[in-house]
Amino acid sequence: MAFVTTTPPAKGGSDEKETEDAELLPQLPAADPNADIPKIKLGETIRFEEYGPIILNTDGTARRIDNWNELTDKEKEVTWRRISKRNEGRRQALLKQQQEDP
Repeated sequence: MAFVTTTPPAKGGSDEKETEDAELLPQLPAADPNADIPKIKLGETIRFEEYGPIILNTDGTARRIDNWNELTDKEKEVTWRRISKRNEGRRQALLKQQQEDP
């Protein structure tokens, strides 16, 4: 983790404490120009199918399959089908629960 330091103001300045705190704030690393990060423009859409399906949990939270990239094509096909069907059932149950709760 990289830390950025700044030049503190002259002694007696009102921002001395804030500057001291800012000196210790962790900064994000610089972007890797060689990284394979998809770029989109305003109004465009992007699909994340290569990351696998989103799993809808019974409490309404969502997650992904951690080992998606390790599955075979057949396993991925079966998983998409099963999760799609299960998600639809869970979505309907959550909608019904939401309508029943005031």
